[in-house]
Amino acid sequence: MVGEGRPRRWRRNLLVGCLAVLLVIAVVWGGTLRDAADLSAARAAVAARDWPRAEALLRAGLGAGRTRSGDAERHFLLGRSLRRQRRFAEAEREFAAAVGAGWPAGAVERQRLLARAQGGEVHRVEEPIVRSMGEAEDDAYAEDCYEALAEGFVAAYRMPDARKCIGFWSQWRPDDPLPAYWSGVVEERFLHPVQALEQYHRALELDPGLQTARLAAARLELDTGRLEEARRHFGEYLDVRPDEPAAVMGLADCLVRLGEPARARERYLDALTTDVTPEQASAALTELAQMALGDGEEKRAGMLLEEAVAVDPRGTRARLSYAAVLARVGDREGAERERAEAERMAALQRRLAEITHDLLGSPDDVGARAEAGAIFLEEGFEREGLQWLESALAYDPDHGPTHRVLADWYESRGEDGPAAEHRRRAGAAERPGRRPSRGDAPAAATERGGGA
Repeated sequence: MVGEGRPRRWRRNLLVGCLAVLLVIAVVWGGTLRDAADLSAARAAVAARDWPRAEALLRAGLGAGRTRSGDAERHFLLGRSLRRQRRFAEAEREFAAAVGAGWPAGAVERQRLLARAQGGEVHRVEEPIVRSMGEAEDDAYAEDCYEALAEGFVAAYRMPDARKCIGFWSQWRPDDPLPAYWSGVVEERFLHPVQALEQYHRALELDPGLQTARLAAARLELDTGRLEEARRHFGEYLDVRPDEPAAVMGLADCLVRLGEPARARERYLDALTTDVTPEQASAALTELAQMALGDGEEKRAGMLLEEAVAVDPRGTRARLSYAAVLARVGDREGAERERAEAERMAALQRRLAEITHDLLGSPDDVGARAEAGAIFLEEGFEREGLQWLESALAYDPDHGPTHRVLADWYESRGEDGPAAEHRRRAGAAERPGRRPSRGDAPAAATERGGGA
């Protein structure tokens, strides 16, 4: 009897040990399989260009005790998704984390080149991107290159290069919706709304889930009076991305023009709870103020317009509306001040429109690029201004007026070294163009009988 107990205990211990091993294997392999499934879902969202969903899936997987290689890929894909949304600073943090977790540095550097192209440095990175396309075997990366270059060329008003890039892209992948979308962007820049809408609609035929094309189509339909089509497209977009400020604002604008002010008011209020830009917030507040005026609530309208001007001091419509309210309550001095500043900004905006229109036919007009850069810097848009000035120097590194603007800008920031270098290179050159200054504005308004 004693001899029989030992084998039983041995068999029991063996069974318990095997179960423990199987449990460990299940935990390890189960985690690995879950990790693989989660990553597969994130990759699918990236492939479908559903950047918000991809971002949510990738962030949820980080720091959850997953594999190091999985985290490295998550950081990389998250950086790529953020880059495609033009959130460059956030993308860079993820790229750095990806390298730190072991993702190949070369792949990350290529993504950084694409971010620079999108961000306005296409003239600096065009050649290395084209070289990398020839070396890479990944179709997804090649598509990223085409889109980054197309976006960079459009932003730099290099439309012949944009069209050439889109043409090669379309030949390579004729059923890809993105070349059609970017063709629409180019046609819209040339003020060809019919052709632009045709391209946006073609993009949606190829991929109904391409929300960037849907939003672009809705906005252009609104601008050209196709109100029911615009409402449908804004609504379909919001079904997928309910908190997108541009779509909420677009639908509200559409409802105003369709004669549904109550529903429009709700949408403008909804928009103010989302991540709106200062320009969007000011536009929503201005529309709400107009509705308040229609309801006889003059005091409320004035408060809303005062806030609209404070949120976005460069908004001409808000300032003109505020000027009208101030005039109605007897504040003539305040009304004139707001009207004069609106006149000054409107003149700058008209000049920028003239410059960008001229660049469509003459992208190598260095003087026009320098003048655009100077205007943006003077109005506080530093990133845009510097990009325009850099693009001018890409065409002519010795352009004196451009160096004069940069010398003045660096001097205003107390950076004496760069200021002196640009002043030396500027020589006797003057600043480009002649734009209205704040001191000119009241006179201009007076000459036109008080302005708009």
